[in-house]
Amino acid sequence: MPYLPLVGRSILLLGVVALGSCACSQVQPSFSGVAETYGFANNLTRGAYQQMTWFELRTRVSDKWSATWSGFDAGSYCAYDESYVRYEADRYNVRAGRLRSSFGFSDWSELFYSGFNHKPLVREMNLVGKTRLDRDDTGAEVTVNSGPLQIQAAALDTTLTKAQVGPDAVNHASLTAQYAFGQLILGSEVMDQTDFSQKVYGANFRYTVPHWIFKGEYFEGVGPGSGSGSYVDATYRIPYRLRTEIVGRVEQVRVPGHEMDTQLTTIGIRHIFNKYFTANINYGWGKELEYSSYATSQGISGWTARLMFQVQF
Repeated sequence: MPYLPLVGRSILLLGVVALGSCACSQVQPSFSGVAETYGFANNLTRGAYQQMTWFELRTRVSDKWSATWSGFDAGSYCAYDESYVRYEADRYNVRAGRLRSSFGFSDWSELFYSGFNHKPLVREMNLVGKTRLDRDDTGAEVTVNSGPLQIQAAALDTTLTKAQVGPDAVNHASLTAQYAFGQLILGSEVMDQTDFSQKVYGANFRYTVPHWIFKGEYFEGVGPGSGSGSYVDATYRIPYRLRTEIVGRVEQVRVPGHEMDTQLTTIGIRHIFNKYFTANINYGWGKELEYSSYATSQGISGWTARLMFQVQF
C-alpha cells in the first residue's frame, strides 16, 4: 500500500469507525439534504442568468457520528464543496475530510443566506501569495467549547483539485478563538504556512440586538504579495409578519501590488417569500473597483438582483 500522510490515514480511520458505530447507535440513522439554484442579474449582462446550483446531503449514522457531502455546478465549472465526517462529544467535535475550514465567517450560510449579492471582497482576494479565504481545504479540524469560549485548531492542505477529499500534504495550520460577552461575540484567528513563509491574521465580531445584527471581519496577510481588508455588515429585520430585511455593507481592501484602496458600499433589501423563494436587490458604489478582479467580474457596482430557489428534504 502506498504511503499516506498522517492526516490522510486519520480520515480513513474516522470513516471506518463511523460506519462501525452504526451497529451500537442510540439513534436511527437518518438522511437529509438541500438543493439550491441561484438566478442573477447585473449591469454587465442583458437580462438574468442561472449563476449556480448547489446541493448538500447529510447523514447521521449515530448520536456521535455524521457525514456531509456537497457540490456545486457553476456552468463552466463544477466541483465538490465539502465531503467530511464529524465526531461529536459533549464539549468537542472533530471534522475530517474536505471542508470549509472555520476561519471567520466562512461557511455557506454566512456567505449566501444574507441580503448581499456578493461575498466580501476581502474573502475573494489573495491575501498573501495565492492564499485566499473563500476556498475548500482538506485535513482535520478540532473544535473545543468551554462555556463562552470556543477554540478551533486545524491541519490543512489548501491546494486541492476539484474532487479531492483527502490531503496530499499538510501545508497550513490554523488556530481560531471566539468569546461571547452576552450579545457580543469577539473572535481572532491566525493561519500559518507550515514553512513559516506566509501568515494570515484575522479578527471578527458579531453583535445582536432585537431586529438588528451587526458583524464584521478584518484580515491581513504577512509575506510576499500580501494585502489586507475589512468590512462591516448591518442587517435590520422589519418587525412585521413580512420576512423582510434591510442590509448595508461598507468594505475596503488593499490589493497586493496596488497603492490605492478599493472601497465599496452596498445597500439592499432581502425578502423571503416562502420556504422555497428568496430574493435580494442591491445597489453598490465605490472607487478603485478595477483593482478587484472579483468586483469587476461580478459587476457589483450599480444594481444587482438575485433569486434563490431552495428545496429541503
